[in-house]
Order: sequence, then C-alpha cells, then structure tokens
Amino acid sequence: MTGYGRAKVELPVHLVSLEISSVNKRNLEVVFAGPKEWQTFEQHAIQLLRKHLDRGRIRISLNLEQKSKTANESPFDEKSLELDLDTIRSYMEKRGQKFALTPDLIVQVANLRKKELGIPSYDEAFPFLETALLHALKEMKEMRVAEGIILSQDLKNRTEILAKLSEKMKSECFGMAQDSKDKLLERLRKSDLELDQDDDRVLKEIALYAEKCDVSEEITRLDSHLEQISETVGSKSSVGRKIEFLLQEVSRELNTLCSKSTRTSCTNLALEARAEVEKMREQAMNVE
Repeated sequence: MTGYGRAKVELPVHLVSLEISSVNKRNLEVVFAGPKEWQTFEQHAIQLLRKHLDRGRIRISLNLEQKSKTANESPFDEKSLELDLDTIRSYMEKRGQKFALTPDLIVQVANLRKKELGIPSYDEAFPFLETALLHALKEMKEMRVAEGIILSQDLKNRTEILAKLSEKMKSECFGMAQDSKDKLLERLRKSDLELDQDDDRVLKEIALYAEKCDVSEEITRLDSHLEQISETVGSKSSVGRKIEFLLQEVSRELNTLCSKSTRTSCTNLALEARAEVEKMREQAMNVE
C-alpha cells in the first residue's frame, strides 16, 4: 500500500526533517537514508515499524540543517579570528616579511575558521528522531487507511460478482454428471459391444466416469472460500496474505471445474470467474 508522511522537529541549533513513504511490496522492507552519525537509528526504526506494518517497501529520509543565525549574532568567531591573525603576523615577522592587515585577509581567515556547530550526538538526537518518526508514521498510516478503504470496497464488489457467477454455475452444471452417464451408456449401446450393462464392473466404471464430471464439490468449496474472503475483507487486522491464500484456493477450484466441465456454458462461467479472480489477486498484493 502507498502512503507518505512528514514531520519536523527542532534540536537546540538544528532543524530535522523526516520523511517516510511506502510503496507496494509483498513483505516489509525498510530503506534508511540520513547522516552517518545517526545510522544506529535505522535498527530502532525497523523494530518500531514492524509493530505497525506488515507489508510494503518503506523509505525513511532524514535531513538536517543548521538554524539561521540571528541578525545581531556575529557571523565570525572573533576569538579564533584574532588568534589566527596573530599567528600569521608572528610567522611573517620571523621571516622578515611585512604583515599588512586588510579586509580581504580578514574575510579569508574568517571563512576558514568560521564557527560551524557539529551534528548532535545520536544519544542527544534520539528522542527528537523518535518523535519525528512517530508523527510521520501516523500521517503515512492515515493515507494507507484511506487507500485500504477503497481497496476493501473493490474486493467486496468483486467477491459479490464471483458469488453470482457461482450461483449461475450451479444452475448450468446441474445434472451434468447424469447427462455424461446417459451419453456414455448411449455410446455403448451404439457401439454393438457385447457388454452386460447390469454387470457390476461395467456399472462401477460408468459411475467413476460420471463422478469425474461431477463439479458439486468444487462449487461447494468455492462458496466456502468466497464466504471466508467476505469475512476477511471486513476484518480490522492484517488480511493481505490470507486473502491471497484464499484467492489461490478459489483459482484452484475453478481450474478443476474447467477441466471437469462437459458443458460449454458452465466452462465459460468458470473462465469468467477466473478472470475476476486474477484482478482480485493483483489488488490483494497491495493490501496490508
């Protein structure tokens, strides 16, 4: 399922922006990008996400920037600047060179030693990072829930379509086994074979042939699977993998029905149902 969330937190002298996004994937995969000093946060983030998510490729991106200096704050570290200039003056005088203090020299030295605050330690930043992750995760999950509602309704609608096709198959396939038995007996009569149709062995073979054309068990199991799908779709827990499994079983029953069917009308209905199942399986791969 897809989703996106973003959060910002303020450290003493830095701003942290955390983005989290998810795209469809059958299993949970987490990709982390951030300052190398905070790479330890990746393992904590993975453990936290596993408590909330079961599927999807999750990307976490951490960006850090230093807060802007105030208008009254000097852009230079004056003490360091003075020390550097004194060092340069002493160095040149020892070598008999004249030292000339110019604005250009001051700017160059100041830029080399301009005070830059380093990245906070991981221990210092951790509470802020966790807060940002939880806020961004909440926003992403809300987006995934909205998508899930739409997918859920689509699966419900398609399950109802399959249930109607199943009812039609019951009607179209009714008596198919008996028809197959009668046609076989008719062919035997026309073949002029000297067979005793009251012979137990002959009757047993005819019954076995007729059983191979009986699809009542497949339709019964098909209805059971569809009922379970309807119940699962309405569940508030993680349902994606269960729906995939049930659709696999539905597809298995339809395949068997197609191979057993001796009526074109019944076979066509099963093929139509299989096409609908394939659409549902694609959707189920996106469901949490």
